[in-house]
Amino acid sequence: MNYQKIRAVVENPLLTAYGALSPAVPVFFDNITAAPANSTTEYVRVNVTFGLTNDPTLGSSVDNARGAIVIRCFTKKGDGPARNQTLLTTAVDVLETLNNGTKGTTGTYLKVGSIDGPSFSTTETPPMFMGRIETSYVATVLS
Repeated sequence: MNYQKIRAVVENPLLTAYGALSPAVPVFFDNITAAPANSTTEYVRVNVTFGLTNDPTLGSSVDNARGAIVIRCFTKKGDGPARNQTLLTTAVDVLETLNNGTKGTTGTYLKVGSIDGPSFSTTETPPMFMGRIETSYVATVLS
């Protein structure tokens, strides 16, 4: 199983999409760096988790995996939800685009499930407005 290939299929397009926004938004992935402590500027936090990695219903190969993707967008508290919703819409667009891929004979093939959310909350320290979406995925790594 190549977990890094699965992560790359999710993380690379998210990093590109948030980098193309104006202003660009920093993205923090659970396997690289923690989000900045006490940040008061906007950022995105992405978690890619792995669940079943050899489910018989997915086939006999361990190059099949199921898991979840959780994306949290943090924006300045007190400025309204518009910017947060823009960041969440960017994430939804990227996730839906992942479903457009076709399964070939090589590479990594990933399909996401229904997207749950957004849900919104605030944090007190630092004062941020957070929007969250999550989805399940099924991935296959083909050599």
